[in-house]
Amino acid sequence: MSDRYRLLEHAGITLTVRGETKSMVVLAQHPDLSKRSKYIGDLHRQIKEDVKTSILGKEFIITPGVFSPIGTLASEFLAKNLIVNEGEFVLDLGTGIGIQAIIAAQKAKKVIATDVNPRAILCARENIKLNNLENKIEVKEGDLFQPVQHEKFDLIIWSPPYLPLEPHCILEQSWCCGSNNELIDKFLKEAQEYLTPSGRIEMVYSTLGNIYYLLCKAEKDSPFSVEVIASMIGCFEVILVFVLKPLRKCT
Repeated sequence: MSDRYRLLEHAGITLTVRGETKSMVVLAQHPDLSKRSKYIGDLHRQIKEDVKTSILGKEFIITPGVFSPIGTLASEFLAKNLIVNEGEFVLDLGTGIGIQAIIAAQKAKKVIATDVNPRAILCARENIKLNNLENKIEVKEGDLFQPVQHEKFDLIIWSPPYLPLEPHCILEQSWCCGSNNELIDKFLKEAQEYLTPSGRIEMVYSTLGNIYYLLCKAEKDSPFSVEVIASMIGCFEVILVFVLKPLRKCT
């Protein structure tokens, strides 16, 4: 097992790591998640006007009141490691400023990008126009799968909120998933209904969140096979990109 996986302490979950079945180790949660949440909130409160940035060669505008990838690791790391096949129908859940949707659209036939935050919807549309992708990306407002009822996707992309804390406003829903990981539960219970028979999920997660809980739910309750396709060591966390595939065939 490579050094990046040695940082993680075994939590009784078996994963497929680059084609080999191994015991995956899970880092203990950060001792003070409320401080991390406050840090992220303070970063966002500093955004008083539109901010221009470049991510993976694409231009983006970050507007106030929308989750910003600046100062956090997960969004860009997921985008860098996305595996999208030519002609796929893709769902980007919680699109934020539209990073995953815009990167996925380079190969996808069509992308639907959703977000519960009305400001994110406006920001994503602005960035889609900025990157000349209006003909490939459709943006819809709503929570999780509510805007895409009865649709089936080859790929669902999710950069979820992973801090197990209660959000106090719509912006905090971008990084807080509920004290009992309620949003993670809901996603894993519903996701299979929106996948094609060979569909998959690509998502990013941090060891600041309750990664043990996520993996138990994914592998034992849903169930999905889970593969780690990329990892990165940050100052306070390990960021992992997973591919989840249903163990029961989707219909």
